[in-house]
Amino acid sequence: MENQDPSIIIKPPNQPTKKYTRRRFIGLGLIGALVLTGGLSVIDEVFGEQIEDEIGHKLIKSKYLPTPKKWSNNEVTVAWLGHASFLLNFFGTRILIDPALNSHVGLTPAGDFTIGPRRYLAAALSSGEVGPLDLLLVSHAHTDHFDYPTLRKLQSPTTIAVTAKNTLPLWAGMKYQSIEELHWQDSKSLAGVTVKAIEGKHWGARIPWKKGMEANSLLLSKNGINIFFGADTGYTDLIKQQLAGIPIDLAIMGIGAYSPKSFEAKHATPEQAWKMAEEISAKWIIPMHWGAFKLSKEPMEEPIARFRQAASGQMEKVALQETGVTWVLPR
Repeated sequence: MENQDPSIIIKPPNQPTKKYTRRRFIGLGLIGALVLTGGLSVIDEVFGEQIEDEIGHKLIKSKYLPTPKKWSNNEVTVAWLGHASFLLNFFGTRILIDPALNSHVGLTPAGDFTIGPRRYLAAALSSGEVGPLDLLLVSHAHTDHFDYPTLRKLQSPTTIAVTAKNTLPLWAGMKYQSIEELHWQDSKSLAGVTVKAIEGKHWGARIPWKKGMEANSLLLSKNGINIFFGADTGYTDLIKQQLAGIPIDLAIMGIGAYSPKSFEAKHATPEQAWKMAEEISAKWIIPMHWGAFKLSKEPMEEPIARFRQAASGQMEKVALQETGVTWVLPR
């Protein structure tokens, strides 16, 4: 079978095929998780318990299901599809960010077969339910943000895709209207929305030795409204510097994958995520990147509990907290 992921090398077909037990298969899935965590040294510490967790856990369905066909083109509507995936109607521009909507994320050595962590909480919509898209934004190439099976299903001659610097080769063979590569501070007007790449504190290599691939945070602007999508980032004042003087109406901030302590350099803690949103004076905040996949050491519900504590006294600024919930920007 043809290798569909250019980051993976497949052995020639004349070489013997190994037999895999379920435990071995799940263990290999953890290798897929390396792409998310950045190295071999963390497997035992972070994923030692995950093999048992993966066996037999039942997928939880979202309590809320967005209905994008009913959304108004005269408003800003946002739905959290799970993890870092968001569907927006931005005054008539239909946008999907970092879509990973399948049962697993990880490496795809053959077709859509994925080796990597399995979802605990299902995506609120499938690829076939998100509807037509004007923009597809992918912040970086880590497999929980750049999911080949989802991206292939979303291919459309009327959709513009946006990707990070030096990741264009990963899109080879996919058919979109265009695929735009943005470096930090690059800005383009696409489908009526100004999209600007913001530098955070993360790395974008799909596999550890692909050092040139960058990771973007994103600023989306239209009709005087500014939405900041933090993507993956550790705490940094770079974001505050780049957004100085820009009124941020909504900040979408990652709050998970910060444990063990070494992860914190590239994934902000809930308290740090709240602080960064406060530093850019965001009117509204949405916490994300928690609850769907076991990608790090902290308990699944800890990020949102700590985030709520950090936001204590200002919870009215938190736009939504649960997968599948739809929110309309007040005007």
